Amino acid sequence: MRKRFARVKSIPFLIWHARHELYHVLIGLVWAWVLREIWHEFNPRWIMLSVFASLLPDLDHIIYFLGYGRTDEYTVQIKNFLKNKQWRVLISSLEIGHKYNTNLRYHNYYTMVGLILLTAGSFLYDWNTGVILFGAMFLHYVFDVWDDILTLGYVNPNWKRWGRKRKLEKVNVSSQTGS
Repeated sequence: MRKRFARVKSIPFLIWHARHELYHVLIGLVWAWVLREIWHEFNPRWIMLSVFASLLPDLDHIIYFLGYGRTDEYTVQIKNFLKNKQWRVLISSLEIGHKYNTNLRYHNYYTMVGLILLTAGSFLYDWNTGVILFGAMFLHYVFDVWDDILTLGYVNPNWKRWGRKRKLEKVNVSSQTGS
């Protein structure tokens, strides 16, 4: 029996629903162009590094699915779509659902501040690779915040938290009543 591979019947459907990642690639290309204008030098490796770095922060999603978020309801739903080979539903669900995944570890303002400081420090010490890498990652997060505002109408709560969301601890009722 032949193995069947995932088939999405229309490439435009896939491109349309994966446009968020394509925007990140575009951000990486623009960052490389801006740096080329600043440094007056063209280097194809810088372009590739910038595009790679602009996609790198989304590894947080994969680490979430395979690691610390593997028992989350959203992850279980995505795994069911994969198991049942519901490709079109999976792609649509990932596009919409990833905005409501508020348990990501590194999608927060603290990471953004660290990246902008690393970018500034790299500029200060003329470390071009650091400027490209950290700057592209910072712009990735800036775009994600902006996309949250456009898509959801508000900034996702995970941006205001360090690390991932903790489970609510049970409150001892007797300590609240004074008994």
